[in-house]
Formats: sequence, C-alpha cells, structure tokens
Amino acid sequence: MATFNRSPNDIPKWKLAREGIQLLINNKASDAEALFKEYPDSIHLYAGYSFAIFMDAITTLEDDKLTTALSALKETERRCYSDNGWMKVMKSKVFGAETSLSDTEYLEHQIILADAQVCMAILIFLQQDVSGMFKGGWILRKSWKIYQHTYNTIRSLYKEIVGELPDAATQNIAPLNERDEEEDVENVEKQWEYLYQGAPPQSPPSNGKPCDIDKETITRLMGAISFGYGLFHLGVSLLPPSLLRVTSFLGFGGNRNLGISNLMYSREGSDMHAPLATLALLWYHTIVRPFYALDGSNVRAGVEAAMQLLDESQKEYRDSALFLFFLGRIHRLNSNIPEALNAFQASVENSIQREIKMLSLHEVGWCYLIQLDYRSAELTFEKLRVASRWSREFYTYLSIICAGACNSIKNVNTLSQMKTVYENSPKLNQLGMFLSKRFALCPTADKTKLNDRTFWIFLIYDILYLWNALPSCTFDNIRRIISDCENVTVEPMLGLALLIRGTCHCILKEYEVGIECLRQCLEIRKELPHNADDAHVSAFAQYELGHILMKKLGKKKEGKAMLADVERYKDYDFEQRLNVRVHSLIKLS
Repeated sequence: MATFNRSPNDIPKWKLAREGIQLLINNKASDAEALFKEYPDSIHLYAGYSFAIFMDAITTLEDDKLTTALSALKETERRCYSDNGWMKVMKSKVFGAETSLSDTEYLEHQIILADAQVCMAILIFLQQDVSGMFKGGWILRKSWKIYQHTYNTIRSLYKEIVGELPDAATQNIAPLNERDEEEDVENVEKQWEYLYQGAPPQSPPSNGKPCDIDKETITRLMGAISFGYGLFHLGVSLLPPSLLRVTSFLGFGGNRNLGISNLMYSREGSDMHAPLATLALLWYHTIVRPFYALDGSNVRAGVEAAMQLLDESQKEYRDSALFLFFLGRIHRLNSNIPEALNAFQASVENSIQREIKMLSLHEVGWCYLIQLDYRSAELTFEKLRVASRWSREFYTYLSIICAGACNSIKNVNTLSQMKTVYENSPKLNQLGMFLSKRFALCPTADKTKLNDRTFWIFLIYDILYLWNALPSCTFDNIRRIISDCENVTVEPMLGLALLIRGTCHCILKEYEVGIECLRQCLEIRKELPHNADDAHVSAFAQYELGHILMKKLGKKKEGKAMLADVERYKDYDFEQRLNVRVHSLIKLS
C-alpha cells in the first residue's frame, strides 16, 4: 500500500481529496484509499473516501457494497453535523476550546453534507420499494434545502468578491415557496438562538464579506456547490412522472439544462468535485441519453459533447480505464463497433478494479449483439454469468437466447431451473419483472420452438429494442433485421416483428413504411388487455408512432394525442422509462 510523507499542514486537505479522486480514476484504487485514510480526521478526505465507495457501489450494485457505501455516507453526514453541532458548541463554552468553524469551513461542510445526502438518496432509491421512495424523497428534500441556502450564499459572495458570475451559475435557487422560505429562516434563527442562547460564537456567512474568504476560495466554493446543485437538478429531471409527483409534493423539482450547465461550470473548478463533474457529464451523454432515448432513436445526440469532454481530459486521464470505457461507449453510439471493442478491451486490461473490468466486458457482449454476432456474444455473456455477483440471472438469459440463435442450446436444465426460480419468487424491481416474463416465454418442452432459430433471434431483437441499441447497428444489419421481420415464422410476442420492423424503417428514415408497420402492430393487438404480459409491444409501438408523427412529420396534434394515449397501458416492461420519454416529449412540444 502506498504511503504519503506529508505533514498535515503541507497541502490543503481539499487538494489532497482531489488527488485521491484522480488516483482512483487513473486505475490506482489502493493508492487512493491509502491517501483518503492517511488523515482520518479530515472531512475532505473522508468525504472523498465515501464518494469513492459510492461510485464503486453504483457500478456493481452488489448488496454488501451498497450497504458499505450507505454507512460511509451516513458517517460523512454525521461528521458534518457534529463539526458544527450543539455538542461542539457546548465544548467550546465549557472548556473554552477553539472549536468553531471558519466561514470557509462552514460552507465546505454544508456542500459536503448536501452531496452526501444526495448520494444516500440515490442508494435508497435503488432499493425500489415504496417506503424507500418516500425516505429517499425526504432525504432529497433535506439536501435541497441545504443547497438552496448554501448556493445562494456562495453566489452572493462570488458576485461581491469576484464579480459577475459565468452563465452556468447565474440563476438563484428559488425558494420552494414563500411560506417555506419564511419557515426556514425562522427555524434556522430559532436553532441558532437555542444553541447559543442569543450570542452565537460562530454564525453562517450572511450579509457582508466574511473576513476569511478570498477570491480564490470563493471561486473554488462556487465550483464545488455547482457540482451537487447540477447533479441534483439533472437527477431529479430524469425521474419518472410517478416519482415527480412525490418530489413535487415534497417541494422540489429538477431542470435538466440548468443541471448540465452547472456541471460544466463545476468541472473547471480546482477541488475534487471537478473530475466528478466530468464523470457525471460523460455518464449522462453516453449512457443516460441513449438508455432513456431522450433524443429518440438519435443515439448519437450526446456524442459530440462527450468526445469534447474526453479530448479535454486526455492529459490527466489518457490511460484511465473509466475514460476508456466512455470512449468505447462513444464509438458504440457511432456504430463504430470495431473501435468500441478496442476501447473496451483496453479498459479491461488497464483496470485493476474487478468492477470496471466487468462493466467493460458487459459492453463487449453488447457490441457483439449489435453486430449480430451471436456466438461471440454467447461466450462473453457466459463469462459474465460465471463471474457476476449481482446480475447472474440476466447474463444467464442473454447467454441462453444467444445460444438459441446459434442452434446450440445446451443449458436446457439451467433454463428450466431459472423458470422455476422466477415462477416462485417475488419480483421487486424492473429487471426482475423483465426476466420473469422472458423466462416464462422460453420453451423447454416444446422441441419445435426450442430448435427454431427465429424464435430466439426475436428475443434478441426484443432486448436490442428495449435497450435502445438498434440505432447503433450498421445499416446493413438493420436491413438484415428488416428481412427477418418480413419472413418471420414464429415470434415470441404478437406484433413484435412489426414493432421491430417499423422502428428499423424509421431508423433508415423510411418513415411512411415505418408508420404503416407500427399501425399494423397496434391493429393486430387492439383486442389484447392493456396490462398483458407483453403489453410493452403495444405501448412502445404507440410511443414510436406518436414520436415520428410529432417530431419527424410535423403532425404535432396527432402525435401528441398518440403519446398521451400511452397512459392506458399498465404494468409492462420498462414502463417508468417509457413514461420519462413520453413526459419529456410532451413537455418540449
């Protein structure tokens, strides 16, 4: 393990925290951990440590790591409260200790506290149960209130000390409402009055320029608060309408463009939030935008912005496994699959972290699927099935359908076992519900379907569609998929071939033919229940049709009506994700 021969006063702790994050990104996780733990009493270093564990947890989604991350973030929250809480004040009064925070330290603690609470809320949301949604929402509200006060304080100080703010940071956080703002001020005043009996030895920065905050410091703090504020806005803007109703009830919302602009400002900063802001933007442009189809079938919409981020980060992170991963995503979105495979393989080789290796290997498997190279995809997903701790069932399904497409089903016993498992266990999350329905479809006793390549190939097309990976296929492969749809002999779900074919024609900008296929799909399914196990075929066909009419053919009224009608379908695969798409399109129309 690396050691660092520094005295605590050599370098500011916020600089060391940034160094730790940079070590982590540059494939030096053990060095980063050693640095974070070298100064156990530093809130900056402990916050860096907890954010590193958080990144690890959301990458793997393994239960033990999620628990460890939540525990570390709670400890960060506790330290922020205790460093400026009543116990420290009492020690100062009783023992005469110099324990109060400076103005700079106070603002730093508030930023770290709000950031930790946002990360905690994300981990709680990942539990995907009803109580978790409300608990996570309440924690988000707490962080929002801290961001609201701290952001506006730093913004005012910046304008006073530095001057005009950059465009990305020119907007105040508006109060939830006038009554909430009045209550907040009153409660804060009561709290300080209670703790300090009317004579606080240290109060938060308010009016006037605090004596210990200079130009360089307030600029750094502006970048730091912009990270959390931006991530908060971006994250909340991506919540499905059902959760947006909860956040609205709790008194906050999200503005996507404002979130992105603040993250862009934060990445130019000097502390640990800057590299984290770059990672957040890369994640948004290369994963979130295509995954949620925020730009429809135009999966290349975020490529230019992501490539610019990578180009500007080359000097610091050229060999970073994480940055190579994002480079692979960019090539994949551009349908440059050979270059994507090279980048993902390089990421696997450069990483010393098992989690990033698994993440990149996952992308390798998807690249083979996009190439319609079922044999290579099967071998890759089989490796992941054996090695994975958190998604073994998913990789089992992927390897089985790829084997079926190659006429080489060997795991009939495994398939039967998985069907039994999913028939007898509750499904508490989106992926679990998806797998439950797909394993139920897979034949075990029906030899005709079991040995019919077409059946399995359409299960692959189904997953390529739902993961919005069809637009990354080459035009030659899109034509091959259309041909399969035109000559289908057996399909696992009624109308699936028409949905896939219609989408493929639209990818090729053959909109009239695509619209006809989508209308046929809805027509042959019109008698089926709106909550059928395969209702996603109808719901997504309705969405695709409304999207094309509104955005491509200028028929806004008809398209908007089609989109609004998606609400009649219930309990289908990726319902929340489609609701996010529909909500975004209607909002922008």
